[in-house]
Amino acid sequence: MLEAADFLDDLAALGVHRFFGVPDSLLAGLISGIEARANDPAHHGACRLEITADEGAAVGLAIGSYLASAQPSVVFMQNSGLGNAINPLTSLTSPKVYGIPMLMLIGWRGEMTETGQIKDEPQHVFQGEITCTMLDLLDIPYRVIGPDDARDAISQAASDMLSTATAQAKPTALVIRKATFAEPGKAAKPVSAFPTREGAVRTAMTHLGKTPIVATTGKISREVYEVQRAEGIGGPTFLTVGGMGHAVMIATGAAFSAPKRKIACFDGDGAVLMHTGSLATSAKCPNLIHLVFNNQVHDSVGGQPTAAPDTNLTELAAAFGYCFAKRVQTTNDLSEAIKAALDGDHASFIEIMVAPGSRADLGRPQEPPAVSKAAFMTAIGPLND
Repeated sequence: MLEAADFLDDLAALGVHRFFGVPDSLLAGLISGIEARANDPAHHGACRLEITADEGAAVGLAIGSYLASAQPSVVFMQNSGLGNAINPLTSLTSPKVYGIPMLMLIGWRGEMTETGQIKDEPQHVFQGEITCTMLDLLDIPYRVIGPDDARDAISQAASDMLSTATAQAKPTALVIRKATFAEPGKAAKPVSAFPTREGAVRTAMTHLGKTPIVATTGKISREVYEVQRAEGIGGPTFLTVGGMGHAVMIATGAAFSAPKRKIACFDGDGAVLMHTGSLATSAKCPNLIHLVFNNQVHDSVGGQPTAAPDTNLTELAAAFGYCFAKRVQTTNDLSEAIKAALDGDHASFIEIMVAPGSRADLGRPQEPPAVSKAAFMTAIGPLND
């Protein structure tokens, strides 16, 4: 495995010190190493890390940084985030437009091998199949690297990027296989006065009764699934296993089409930040109850802080037009807020502060997504009668 410090030393020797992106579990060891170096006084502030709300924003930062310094930056992401980056990659960084170099590090979930696809979660299957094809289509040269050839490949890719003539400058990518970077050390878990997210999910499902739920990707969906399977509580559920940031629009679309019933969205703080503009639409939906479980980190990919961990999302939602917007810190207050939302005739936003982390034995949905979709549609159909 490649140690983050060795990788960073290689890039520093080439004058590359800035790192922008959205965390990925395959890059957790690297991101931890970048964070440590960025905070190390011995490096005199030369290393810069910015975790962005979405991958396109990271590309934008890399463009601006290059314009001001003539030095390329590193942009990191999971391959599922490549879609968020396509617009600035095609309309800005291409040599047919501005010609902006950068080194992209893309964690390859759903990796394709000579013998087939490595088993992964359903949301990574198709994206894993087409990751390299997408880079070919974008005319972005890339190398697939693993733990055995990582250091040489990284150095060569960075050198190629830096030696490209300015007129032909473009992004270069490294597609990172699992276990390429050494895992980060285990940090002590911070003590939190907030309830666990799973406990808050259970409270919310209990008080929502049979209200249909659309749950965001990651551990929130897994906890909804586990609570419902173990305790038999809650209404019809749609688990948005991929598409980070889009669960609230799915819930809003369902609510628009089922105006006689409340629809709940179980969202995460990182997901809300990724596509914040969606709040302008969801705030118009009078039968939507939007619950955001805010633990201030990207829990599913390593616990890195979000782009804006201290942002009061409730104030943001109110500014976007939610008539009822409340932040709570206990399950008792969450219960009261849900009761008020159920009684109201306007879009409701409830932000519940929760502790980072989850239990180690948290399960995963067993049914294929298409089966779950059909079950949700069957259950919600009579609600529209």
